[in-house]
Amino acid sequence: AKAKALITERLNCLADKYDFNYNRVFIRNQKTRWGSCSEANNINLNVNLARLTGELMDYVILHELVHLRVKNHSKQFWSELDKYVGSAKGCDKKLRKHRLGLVL
Repeated sequence: AKAKALITERLNCLADKYDFNYNRVFIRNQKTRWGSCSEANNINLNVNLARLTGELMDYVILHELVHLRVKNHSKQFWSELDKYVGSAKGCDKKLRKHRLGLVL
């Protein structure tokens, strides 16, 4: 419950700060994904985000928020994400060292 509250609070903070509007949020214990964004603009986030550093949690949340505007992983998507996280590809590389909150 604490992890869900933390993640939801951070999602709302970042969405407000950068003027993103999502429909609903679902926080679940997912086995293969850190997050996703549906065509209906619903954000799905993994409860295990709470185990990551603040930088990586924000990266995943902003990754999904940017999908509200760009629904693919094109150059446009990565360029847009860079505006919010600095080096999106660098964060993505760091995240790949983690699997559901555990460092490999």
